[in-house]
Amino acid sequence: MVNMNIIKILCVFSFLLGGCSEEPVSSFLVESELSHVNFKGFTIPKFPTAQGQLNYAKSGFVDSDKKKAALQIVSSLFPESKLQCGNADLTLAYMNLGIDYRFADLNDYNRSIAAYTKVIEEYSQHPQILVKAHWYLGWIYCDLFHQKEKGLAYFRYIVKTWPEIQMGISSPVPWVSLVYPSVQKEKKSGNSRNKMHWAGIALLEIIRHTSDRDESLKAFHMLWKKYRKTVVTGLALNLMLENRELAAEMKPFVKPYMNLNIANRYLSEQIQTLAASDQESSQ
Repeated sequence: MVNMNIIKILCVFSFLLGGCSEEPVSSFLVESELSHVNFKGFTIPKFPTAQGQLNYAKSGFVDSDKKKAALQIVSSLFPESKLQCGNADLTLAYMNLGIDYRFADLNDYNRSIAAYTKVIEEYSQHPQILVKAHWYLGWIYCDLFHQKEKGLAYFRYIVKTWPEIQMGISSPVPWVSLVYPSVQKEKKSGNSRNKMHWAGIALLEIIRHTSDRDESLKAFHMLWKKYRKTVVTGLALNLMLENRELAAEMKPFVKPYMNLNIANRYLSEQIQTLAASDQESSQ
């Protein structure tokens, strides 16, 4: 049975999903065909576009210092490409947490917070960058610092300020396939309501972390109204059903959500098991 780990997985998967308009590095471009630049002690290939440079910088590196240099050079080579520069700076901010954020310490948290705060200051005219920086700050405060109210303030701000910004997901990384279902072709597949939004993820985070019953219900109803046809709403429904104080109010949403065929088998089973368990306990 899938448990709360299903929520935790989804809430960190955006760190690995890249930028707002991801494009693969062109297959016909090999490093030997490119010019190179010496930058901070490393020889780095120079790509013809900012997106290509960013994709290279975000690819796998054995040496973290070389990866940092590859990310920093995006701004040096393409200062006018603010979206790519911002995404490079977001990745640099996250790298302050080390290879695995679970082993980061307080100094790492503070360096990362300072870096994300700087991103917010430098990219104030670019909401696609701002929304991600705010989301990361909310996550750090809630999940790492355990300062819930500070983190919730960032998630609430996202919901209020950027309700329509979609997450730039080209495809989910393999290890989140458990919670991110295969996309089914539908006549309405182009409907933006079926796509992931940062505000939807922020509402899920509010449900995860708030101790206010009314705020949980308000967040869920907003998810249901605006982002119903997403896996995020299913994960939120799962969370609400786990809360014995809220489960009864969630039961009317179970069948309508199941009928949407959004959730994969694991999440569907979890939701239906919780709903049945609540029904049995109420008898």
